Parts: sequence; structure tokens; C-alpha cells
Amino acid sequence: MKSASHLDNKKEENPFADMGFFKFWIVSTLFWFTFPASIAVAYVTIGSVRTKQLFKALVHDFLQTLFIILVIISMIIYFGYQFIIGLF
Repeated sequence: MKSASHLDNKKEENPFADMGFFKFWIVSTLFWFTFPASIAVAYVTIGSVRTKQLFKALVHDFLQTLFIILVIISMIIYFGYQFIIGLF
């Protein structure tokens, strides 16, 4: 009989988090381009647990990308402002 902690660790393993950059990029692009249908297809083909893991990985990647873009835009605005103030 397997211990409860072993079963919990098995559930928490996310194979999508261990994908390489390009492979995950291709999977996420295909997922978002076919968004409504891709959830149903993923649910039928890989099951509910893996679909949740895929969706969590995709949302995490999206939020991380959004945060990086916001930081870069903030830095551009800040340094642009500092440059313009320096001209006067």
C-alpha cells in the first residue's frame, strides 16, 4: 500500500512545468489559438488532472509574461522621463 504523501507528490507533479521553452511555447500557442475547443480536447485526451495542470502552467506562464512586460514598460517610462527631465 502506498503512503498518502507519495500519492500527494504524484498528484502535484506537473509535466508541463518541466517542458523545454520551445516545446511549451508550441503547446501554449496551439492551446490559446484554439482556446474553447482545446479545453474539451485536452480533457478527453489527457484527462481532468492533466488538463488542470496544463491550464495552471499556461496561466502561470501568461502572468509571468505579463509581469515582465509591465516591468519593462515601467523601466522605459522611468528612464524616458529621466532623460526628458535632463534636457530642461
